[in-house]
Amino acid sequence: MEKTNSYTYFGITSNGEMGDRGFEANKKGIFNPKEITDLLDIQPFSSWAYGENRTSGTKYGFSSWNAEKSDIDRLDVEAQCRDTIKRLKSKIPLLNQIKEQYDVNFVLMIVPSIYGDEQPWIAFNEEVIEFCYLTETTIEVDMYM
Repeated sequence: MEKTNSYTYFGITSNGEMGDRGFEANKKGIFNPKEITDLLDIQPFSSWAYGENRTSGTKYGFSSWNAEKSDIDRLDVEAQCRDTIKRLKSKIPLLNQIKEQYDVNFVLMIVPSIYGDEQPWIAFNEEVIEFCYLTETTIEVDMYM
C-alpha cells in the first residue's frame, strides 16, 4: 500500500499571461535555463527554455528552471524546505540579480501525495520565511490524493 509522502523544490519561472496558446511569458521573462545553472552553479532536475518543443509537439511559451528537490523525512515538509534552501541561502544576491534582470517568479513548491489518513506536517520556521522574504519567493502546494 502506498504511504503518504511529500517533496519540495525551488523553481524559477517566467512571468506572463494566459493567451490563446496557453501561458505566454512576458518578453523580459524569457530566459535561458543554462544561464541560471551557470550563474547559480546548481544543476536543475528539470528545465526548459521558451520556444523548446514539449513532448506533445507544441512549444513552451515560457522558461522554467527547477532544482534542489528534497524528499528527506517523507512527512516533514519543514525539514524538506530547509533542505531545499540550504544551498540557495548563500546565493540570495545572485537570485536577486536574476529577479532584477528577468521578469520571473520564484517558488518554493511543496508536493504532498496523501494516502489514507496519514498527513504530512507542514510548517515554516524563521529560516524558510526569511529566505522567502529576501528573495520574494512564494510558497505553493501542489497536492495529490
